[in-house]
Amino acid sequence: MVRNRIEWIDLAKGFCIALVVFTHVTGWVGVDFPFSDQAGAFRMPLYFILSGLFFKQYEGFVGFLKRKTNKLLIPFLFFFAITVVLPYWVMTPDLKQMYAYPLKYLYRERVVMLNEPIWFLLCLFEVNILFYLVQGLADAISSSYKTLLVIVISLVLGITGLMLGINHIVIPFYVDTALSVLPFFAFGWWLFRHTEFLSAPVKLKWDLPIAIICLLVLLFLAVPVKWSLNEISLDAVWFVYLCGIAGTMLVLIVSKALKRLPAVSYWGRYSIMVLCIHYPILIVLSKVMRHYVSGTVLFAVVFILTMLICHLLIPLMRRFMPHVTAQKDVIKIQ
Repeated sequence: MVRNRIEWIDLAKGFCIALVVFTHVTGWVGVDFPFSDQAGAFRMPLYFILSGLFFKQYEGFVGFLKRKTNKLLIPFLFFFAITVVLPYWVMTPDLKQMYAYPLKYLYRERVVMLNEPIWFLLCLFEVNILFYLVQGLADAISSSYKTLLVIVISLVLGITGLMLGINHIVIPFYVDTALSVLPFFAFGWWLFRHTEFLSAPVKLKWDLPIAIICLLVLLFLAVPVKWSLNEISLDAVWFVYLCGIAGTMLVLIVSKALKRLPAVSYWGRYSIMVLCIHYPILIVLSKVMRHYVSGTVLFAVVFILTMLICHLLIPLMRRFMPHVTAQKDVIKIQ
């Protein structure tokens, strides 16, 4: 049961990372697809909820910090250095501009970078730290009502983050986004520890109606959200968490029913690698292939080739780059 559960969670991660690549390709080739708002409503929340599923405090804050540094911060810093800083050092002769570009990326200005999606790693690192502190605060207030307090505090911080976004108040290093998505992380934590959803077998009489309701919520209530910029319209604020959770539950139910799809599950298992390398690949492919094809054909070619190249690079990264792709620890944990 544990092994099957891990497999279908990998499948859910695979669906998620494929959707991330899909969305980024549409942006670069200039093709619009229906239901983009629906996909955007749960694409990143799904990642945060999946991360919250397996949150552990480990052996204390220092050990927790080391683990999250190994798994999230080191990959972010490595790929930030080689795909954001260095290209602009080469291409920008002006010394001031040379240092300005990476700072603009971290300070959330609208500057196109060579590897924008890695913002998620830094943000997820911050979300883990925030949630660790929330749990500590809840314990200090009342251990008897810890679960309720964790949910309430996470919601208060989440709404604070949404209000920052609505009022266009930007906090550097994605801290405002980390606040906004904290309730998703808390929902994943609650789902794993206080329900039997993950361990229970598929039951069509329950799972099918839930999936249909989640689909209807997405179809009729989803609104545009840009999590990387923490951009949420005032009209959308009441549906942000509802749609994010509904979309995630839909994907989880489908993944649990299917259990495993070889390629997609593989992408999910090593989703951090696909996240870190797909963007430069699709940029190059889109610029090259637009000389030969256009429109939907261009999209299909770039998407398929991007996923294929990522698929082929995963074994190489596992072998030659394990310490910067969360496969092996840089900081030793005793």
